[in-house]
Amino acid sequence: MWNATLDRRENEVMRALLTLSAGRARFLAAPGEVIALAKGVDEAALERTLASLAQDGYVDYVSTERKGEQTYVVELRPKGRSFARTAHTDRRRVILKLLLAAACGLASALIGLVLKLLFS
Repeated sequence: MWNATLDRRENEVMRALLTLSAGRARFLAAPGEVIALAKGVDEAALERTLASLAQDGYVDYVSTERKGEQTYVVELRPKGRSFARTAHTDRRRVILKLLLAAACGLASALIGLVLKLLFS
């Protein structure tokens, strides 16, 4: 699942947040939980990525301490809640474009063969 408007790290973090949210709009997430689900993200990159996602309107978050550990209170904005659907639609659009290109290539090859047979 990927979104064309987000980079790879932002897509990974959004996937992790959607997994942790379990259908809720507001939830608590420890940085370790998000890092475990998101590939190639460390704590500093996670903070920058969350700030970027907040600026883009996907999430609102507050960093807080809970029982001596850093915790994020994350609220998915409407754009963040529709991330999975948008990613699915984008993937379908890319697959359709690839299939259309393959079909056009096949049609072009067949027309070339027919013309070659007619004029030789």
